[in-house]
Amino acid sequence: MIKDQGLKILLCLLFIVSLFIVGCATPAQTPTVSPTPISTQSVQSPTSTPKPTLTPTLIPTPTPKIKQITSGGCCVNPFWSPDSSTVMFVDKPSETASAGIWGVKLNGEPPQLITSQVGIFSPDFKYVAYPKATETVIAEVNGNKQWTVREAGGRSISFSPDSKSISWQVSSSLVNFDLRTVEVWVANVDGTRAKKIATLFGGSVSWWLPDSTKMLATVRKEANTDPILNILNIADGKLAPITQAPGFRGTIPSPDGGWIIYQIAFSGDTTKDGIWVVRSDGKDLKRLEVFGSYRWRSEGKILFVPLEAITGKQSHRFVEVDAATGNVRALTDPNITPFRIANGDWSLSPDGKRVVFLNAEDRNLWALDLP
Repeated sequence: MIKDQGLKILLCLLFIVSLFIVGCATPAQTPTVSPTPISTQSVQSPTSTPKPTLTPTLIPTPTPKIKQITSGGCCVNPFWSPDSSTVMFVDKPSETASAGIWGVKLNGEPPQLITSQVGIFSPDFKYVAYPKATETVIAEVNGNKQWTVREAGGRSISFSPDSKSISWQVSSSLVNFDLRTVEVWVANVDGTRAKKIATLFGGSVSWWLPDSTKMLATVRKEANTDPILNILNIADGKLAPITQAPGFRGTIPSPDGGWIIYQIAFSGDTTKDGIWVVRSDGKDLKRLEVFGSYRWRSEGKILFVPLEAITGKQSHRFVEVDAATGNVRALTDPNITPFRIANGDWSLSPDGKRVVFLNAEDRNLWALDLP
């Protein structure tokens, strides 16, 4: 690894900036279509009385395996290959090496260049999308084909879980989120059959659902009202409400789509602030006892790094929370497996068996096997 850490940081910053530029492209036209109507069925909100959250139950912790997988202060923002075998990151490991996405396996092999093109990758890692002037380009990662999605007009796109479709949003404003209207567009991954499926008032689309036929979307009925979290049906553009809250942050569906997790913050009401889970049909709304950084590990199971005061040589830890019961299972013991994650920089493998994180001690990537 080269010694100039500034170069690596610059590469990562350029990568991140390129994604933001795509998402912030100026809309070609202010939407004038009427907002998509919301179902009139009632929605459960945090002001409703949820089922009581159970007191966390700690289960004896096995001893997980932990190992260093990079050296020389490499690298930030790691992510996994679809088959969970490779950790990938942006790097330029030497003065003569190419800058791009590099990957390292967990068997001790040296890092290898995966692709020199950075951008937004499809879940199967077959395609990469990136901006080119005012155009949105999609290219094959391991091929020579590339094409322009004309209707996207340089905007950031999102791949469906099956990597067969894409979506993007056209906003009437980059400010005044509560009052803007947002057009939701979808197309085949090759850019064909592009169509607008909905217009949302005071909201946006946040995530594809696992079946690739629906998306999570927030919308307001009118100005100065709390947003409603919905399931947006791509086929007909209809919205099915799930719950209403002062705001939704970090909204993520579970791997099979049966649950939704989200965070409420700075609402001014301590009974509402926190991390909540709800079934996708709006049932079993509850606030969890644990607060921190989270990822879905499997259907109904959430992996957390609890937010706790960490000073000196103290350690972070991983716990698993059951969405249905609220029960907490300790996965690591700081006294047995101490580690500190820098800047909340960690990624869970798609199979839910391992975590890679940026070590706060040496600024290298480390992998942790989860029990």
